Amino acid sequence: MRKIFIIGAGISGLSTAWWLKKKFPHTECLILEKSPRPGGLLYTEYLNDFALDLGPKGFLTHGDGKYTLQLIKELGLYSSLVTSNKAAKTRFIHYKGKTRKISLWTLLKEGLPLALIKDLFAFRYDKDSSVQEFLQRHSTKSLIHHILNPIVLATRAGHSHLLSAHMAFPSLSKYEAQTGSLLRSYLKESSIKTKNSPYLASLKPSFGILIDTLVKKLPVTWKFSSPVIKIDCLPSQVIIHTEKETLAGDLAIYTGPLTSLSHLIHIPGMSQLAKKILPWDLSCATLGWKTQHPHLPQGYGMLFSDAPPLLGIVFHSQIFPKQLSGKTVISLLLENRWYKEDAYAFSLAAISEYLNITCKPDVFSLFSPEDGLPQHCVGFLEMKNCVLPHIPQNLKIVGQNFSGPGVNRCVASAYHTIATLYREKTFTKSHCLH
Repeated sequence: MRKIFIIGAGISGLSTAWWLKKKFPHTECLILEKSPRPGGLLYTEYLNDFALDLGPKGFLTHGDGKYTLQLIKELGLYSSLVTSNKAAKTRFIHYKGKTRKISLWTLLKEGLPLALIKDLFAFRYDKDSSVQEFLQRHSTKSLIHHILNPIVLATRAGHSHLLSAHMAFPSLSKYEAQTGSLLRSYLKESSIKTKNSPYLASLKPSFGILIDTLVKKLPVTWKFSSPVIKIDCLPSQVIIHTEKETLAGDLAIYTGPLTSLSHLIHIPGMSQLAKKILPWDLSCATLGWKTQHPHLPQGYGMLFSDAPPLLGIVFHSQIFPKQLSGKTVISLLLENRWYKEDAYAFSLAAISEYLNITCKPDVFSLFSPEDGLPQHCVGFLEMKNCVLPHIPQNLKIVGQNFSGPGVNRCVASAYHTIATLYREKTFTKSHCLH
């Protein structure tokens, strides 16, 4: 029986294990996780009848979201799927001391007409650049500073002057390379394709049941609190060294940070590639009310362009009212790591100032990802393509550090990795499910 090691029990590792066992049901799968729990960034905390999603709260169903949707269906969770409220399409943004609804009028005041003209006359550009440089080729300074940069911070979890446009916005970069103008490319593609409108979705009672269900249904061996300290890829086998034991198998699938991987095994160019990823320390402070219900604006949430360290406030109970029936839940996205007491005091002051909420929450939780969030810098994709030929055949790399951030990209990279193994007939026929 073939033995497969999956290093990391986040959504990347778990979805990899799921499709591995679907395609190769007779393989032996062992998941090693350095922390004492599964889930990684997809973390749900249960407090006083609240299920608080402290990491990702949901996913978009279009693009790579089809793989997340497929995973949910295969796990039997489709009946638990909840879609966002129509009001969630409304966004607010705070700048120049005032909170504004992101509307056509707001965009017009910040220079949308000039931005459209600039975009229509933009030249084709196929090289990688920072997101900030990308935006400067298609928009105005005011629109970028007050609207677009805060959106990039919230949706791509990174600073626009650091992020690679090719990694953060691959579709828009493709448009720019094809015609120069994003608007022309979009209109051309829209006239050809007829698609259902994408929607934001989650699961009831929490997005975390995706992790819980995977853990429950996966026929694998678990090893928590087992950090890997070395990987040896030999011609005939893979040797995994942990602090407690040495394990031998046929294939290793790594889902963690590339900075850690470069210390586990020597791959030409990997340490240089790891330097193209800058971890960004963020904290998510989540507050919930059950006895009192503070009034929230009807919308998805509020972005901030000039109120550091506060980056945004998400109105969970407005986005997914069916998921949080009878409760009010919001989250504050804060830059850097925080002590819980300081984050609590800051959160109370912020919601009082920006939302006029003065009642104290019934629950409060703080989550800071241990490794931060990866910011893929300019040149990452080009360097990655140079490193790929040097990765041993019995080592695969999956997840946000290699494929880009977000639940959908993590799940999609897992799906494609296993699909490639299946197409290449990596294992003997006796291990495959036809």
